[in-house]
Amino acid sequence: MPVKKPQKLKLFPLHLTSFENYMVVDDRPRYPMTFIVQLELSGQLRASAFNQAIEEALQRHPLLTSVVGPGKRGKDSWVAAPELKPHVHWDKLDALIEFPSGEYLDIRRELGVRIFVRHDDQKAFVTAQFHHSTCDGIGAYQFLGDILFYYAQQTGDNELEPLAELDLKRLKGRGRVSYDINNFRLPDGKYQRDWDEVLKHLTQSNVVLKAPTSKPKTFTRPFPGIQSFIFDKSDFKQLRLAAQSRGQIMNDMLLEKLFESLHAWNHKHHFWPLRKNVAVMMPLNLREPTDNDLSACNVVAHAFVRRTKAQVQDKKKFRNDLGNELRHIKHSRHKIRFMHMLVGGQHLYPKLMKATLNWKRSMATAILSNTGDPTRQFYTDFPRNKGVVQVGNLSLEGISGVPPLRPGTNATVSIFTYRRELKICLRCDPNQFSEQDTGSLLNAFVENLKLELATSQA
Repeated sequence: MPVKKPQKLKLFPLHLTSFENYMVVDDRPRYPMTFIVQLELSGQLRASAFNQAIEEALQRHPLLTSVVGPGKRGKDSWVAAPELKPHVHWDKLDALIEFPSGEYLDIRRELGVRIFVRHDDQKAFVTAQFHHSTCDGIGAYQFLGDILFYYAQQTGDNELEPLAELDLKRLKGRGRVSYDINNFRLPDGKYQRDWDEVLKHLTQSNVVLKAPTSKPKTFTRPFPGIQSFIFDKSDFKQLRLAAQSRGQIMNDMLLEKLFESLHAWNHKHHFWPLRKNVAVMMPLNLREPTDNDLSACNVVAHAFVRRTKAQVQDKKKFRNDLGNELRHIKHSRHKIRFMHMLVGGQHLYPKLMKATLNWKRSMATAILSNTGDPTRQFYTDFPRNKGVVQVGNLSLEGISGVPPLRPGTNATVSIFTYRRELKICLRCDPNQFSEQDTGSLLNAFVENLKLELATSQA
């Protein structure tokens, strides 16, 4: 079935939103603000069809075809870059992903997505590196889902429902979707102008996850260096039941066990600065049902949950307080002060924001992103065989990925529930943690969850 092409309109230049500006300001060669998504496919991937699918999908996602440059009044903006093409690299299945100029993606000179395909006649891994200024994780999955849709069409699947039509004009108002200034009015009608929360987020020093090595170095290991563990359907169900029996949802349990694992890791490595918190940063999706026609962009905020060692050790109180805090965050996500901080930093105190982000301190000890089932973010429903998405002549066997790392945040975790399994993905700072170190931290987190599983089955 033919797909209606996106409307033509004059879109660029587009001023950066406050979140996009934050991702650009906090970007650096050693710690690029890029996140990773990896698709595992079975079947013989057809190169010409896949390359064509990428080109068609890009037409629906203009921010992925632009770069950051001077726009109106000389301000940093998204500007069209029709002369640029996304970096798409093909090689054999066992070929490493290498960066001659480093992992850093310069969003001022290069489009915000790179795609690496490694394949043979029976299997393929598609690894996508996205600059976080262009889109959030949901936007990335929407774009990748479009690629799979166009690929399926070209490989003989004519039964798919058409892709949802996108309103590209809405990109002009994407900042208002993430941030409504009226949510930050004081009782007297004035806007919040106290910047205590700004200083709290930007200057509070949190516990750093101890690196086993004494001196930072870049370890030689394959990109992207993600390690994973999968709880099968049965164990995932038992974990959900265990959480429910304690009055939790699964996300509460995962965060609780991550806090315990981070504290235990530092205790094991004899590292504990007094009176400091372990802080876990969590991305929050700010989309509403009316935002389903948005092209790939950022509609996200960050929440920070902090606990001292003593607070985590008081297990019953920790669990109850954590559940209350997470419920409050969920219901007040459009009023997260972090977003107000970013707006103030961009428009009122840009030099202060840039200077404080460059301080050598930890904004968060670790990141936890509960992605859920990313295929639910696709703009069309693919057929499934025993829960496995079918894409033309291919099967989508698995999905991995992690958010960006920044200085002082040495671990980034993503949770996936595709195929009704619970998949934990972890990446540690490649400048400080070896492949073995990353595996040890992942194992500690997994063993903590397995203990809950064993207790629930006893």
